[in-house]
Amino acid sequence: MDLQKYINFKDKLPSIEDKIQNNPKEINSVIDEYNKVKSFIKDFEEVESLKNEILKNNNIKDLALKDIIEEENETLKVKIQNIENKYKGQGQYDDKDVILEIRPGTGGDEASLFAREMYEMYKKYVKDKGWREEIVDMVYDDKGGIKQLVTEIKGNSVYREFKYESGVHRVQRVPKTESSGRIHTSTISVVVLPIIKTSDFEINDKDLKIDYYRASGAGGQHVNKTSSAVRIVHIPTGIMATSQKTSSQLQNKENAIEVLRSRLYLKNQEDETKRNSKQRQEQMGGGERSEKIRTYNFLQDRITDHRLGKQMNFHIQDIFERGKLQELIDLVRENHAQSN
Repeated sequence: MDLQKYINFKDKLPSIEDKIQNNPKEINSVIDEYNKVKSFIKDFEEVESLKNEILKNNNIKDLALKDIIEEENETLKVKIQNIENKYKGQGQYDDKDVILEIRPGTGGDEASLFAREMYEMYKKYVKDKGWREEIVDMVYDDKGGIKQLVTEIKGNSVYREFKYESGVHRVQRVPKTESSGRIHTSTISVVVLPIIKTSDFEINDKDLKIDYYRASGAGGQHVNKTSSAVRIVHIPTGIMATSQKTSSQLQNKENAIEVLRSRLYLKNQEDETKRNSKQRQEQMGGGERSEKIRTYNFLQDRITDHRLGKQMNFHIQDIFERGKLQELIDLVRENHAQSN
């Protein structure tokens, strides 16, 4: 485990505890970070303690205890491995909270309806993991489907788990409105971005164009009498973020800024490493039927993840009703680690 990270976290912990004790109003903003820091410190110290136990055992010279010592050491090594596996292959943003975006691609109303079903499935997953969700922007169509969703998910190492959901998801089924029984193929696009804090990346206010407008609901009708919704455009890049979920103009502005900062930060990182593609656009794709990471075939009751080297199928209800998304994510992560 990373010694420098442990030292940094030990130095950081007192200031976080001070905020919690002296500023009760700030608890929600720091509690997730506090839990992450405490968890890593606890795991690091436990690993060091287990390693010391092995060293002590190795210093015992009594030959009569040799087999017992070897067996105990093996048990201790397994415990160490289990803890270290939690941090194995950890990416740059793995310990961060995320911004989840869902948008319908090809398929019209059916794509919007499937976008809503996917969101409901993710909500169950978030609840099972003990994470928190804060909706930034959600727009329904007049059929009850989702035209656009932007939501923040906060908890312990959310990006580590959720990042593998980024991409185009394809659904094949007979819509309820299809009287002839014809199978439709539709797609939705899912984007997962790590939330970047102000301390990591600052935005010049002079580069922003901020517009306020009245929030709209399904079918486009206005749901607020005041202009509480916010649209922010980063003028140099043209990147935009919106928020209209709350009735507070200030809160919506803060939410939009946070989404915009994450998008700009990742673009900046990509430019610095001379990669010509933008992560967000790669994740969104064009929503075309040919671009996909996963297919949901309702007629055959099968979910297929196309990134797995071998055919691994899951039943529809396993993922949407029985909360087995984690099993699928774990397989994708393992496959990704093996291929890199």
